[in-house]
Amino acid sequence: MKIFLKIIAGLLAGLVLLLVAYAGFNWVPDRPVDELKARWAPPPSQFVDVAGMKIHLRDEGPREDPQPIVLLHGTSASLHTWDGWTESLKQQTRVIRFDMPGVGLTGVRDGQQSLKNHEAAG
Repeated sequence: MKIFLKIIAGLLAGLVLLLVAYAGFNWVPDRPVDELKARWAPPPSQFVDVAGMKIHLRDEGPREDPQPIVLLHGTSASLHTWDGWTESLKQQTRVIRFDMPGVGLTGVRDGQQSLKNHEAAG
């Protein structure tokens, strides 16, 4: 029984070491916002002030379209989720998409990330 417990303890210790090593090899420091904007917000991206937040959005396609499509992304995504659809639709349809508050390049209300602000924005 003692040998069995030692084997289990050794396996658990090995698993913990593997997880720590995996996290260490995959850790990436935060990047400055300006660097991210250069990569992810070239034209036609724009930033619009809404309720104290800078909303990152893209408005593409014919401006005279009377029924534009607004594409909303899900959790842990961004307006880039819709790149493929936008490419297909923007020739004949106005397509508006934006990063939800606190996600992608859209800021947070009054510079504070909190559950209360996230719920108020959503």
